[in-house]
Amino acid sequence: MKDISVILPVYNGSQFMESCIQSIKTAGDRILEILVVDDGSTDDTLQTAQNLSEIYPELRILHTENHGIYTARKSGIAAARGKYIAFIDVDDRYCQNALNILTELLEKTNADIAIGKCISINSYDEEPPAAETCITMKEFPAAEIWPRIMRWKTQEYICYCVNRLYKKNVLEDLIEADHISQGEDVLITCQVFQKAKKVVETSQTVYLYYQNENSITHKYFSQHDLELIRVWDTICELMKDNPDVYYMAQINRWRTDFTLICRLVLADDRELENAFAENLQGWRNSLREHYGEIMRARSMPVNRLLVITCLRFAFTPTKLLMQTAQAIRQGKKR
Repeated sequence: MKDISVILPVYNGSQFMESCIQSIKTAGDRILEILVVDDGSTDDTLQTAQNLSEIYPELRILHTENHGIYTARKSGIAAARGKYIAFIDVDDRYCQNALNILTELLEKTNADIAIGKCISINSYDEEPPAAETCITMKEFPAAEIWPRIMRWKTQEYICYCVNRLYKKNVLEDLIEADHISQGEDVLITCQVFQKAKKVVETSQTVYLYYQNENSITHKYFSQHDLELIRVWDTICELMKDNPDVYYMAQINRWRTDFTLICRLVLADDRELENAFAENLQGWRNSLREHYGEIMRARSMPVNRLLVITCLRFAFTPTKLLMQTAQAIRQGKKR
């Protein structure tokens, strides 16, 4: 029985596509379809996908205008025919048998979501991780996961959409949110865990996340960063009927202002700083206004709380120190 739909959103990623599809093929025996969602690419992604569909009959191609990865995933969900859904990014890879492992866990426990371990790699030449010798597995109510999603007194990041397998019903009826290419994982995750009842998690590695230095998430600052504000404002609105989770989401919204200040400062670009001067002032005002609540929440590492304090009370000296330290790390002469 083939009942898994794997959704692969792509924007200008033709060079990664075939090796990504090959990793999907080795991940599970029950893959019904691989939905390639071409998000308005300007390179030869669409032609590459069409060529690969002649080799891999499981491939289905959806071509859309560019609306961002969130909408691309949503389009894939709407078109999916499988009982279960998995996501993969084109420059990442599944470990062998990853989807077999997650499917077995999902069906054994009758959970709504099965989560595996995700690890980062810096090169495709890296050896895959050795098989874990002591694999743990835990079942728990979905509501227990909120502190981890919100990084509440933990620095564990579990908001990736890609290292898990879902029952399709928990992914249906996602809200509309066009042109979201940063923070889309947490926006999807929060909606999914509002619906899910039960989760199963394994310590076994199932997904390899490639640290692509050219991706927008690895640039110091860009217009896309403003999408993070939209994401957390939306999440706060979604959580307004759950006071405890709403409070955690609100803290994350204020943390986002701090994140954007740091990214703009570390860009060390006077022209960029001038272009976003009004935004920067707004983020600084937010940091001053909510400083006490952020500090009392203690939902960030001590070193970041220290940076917040320095930016709050001595912005210009702290800014210069951050830029100098960054220049030293990059081996750049100032």
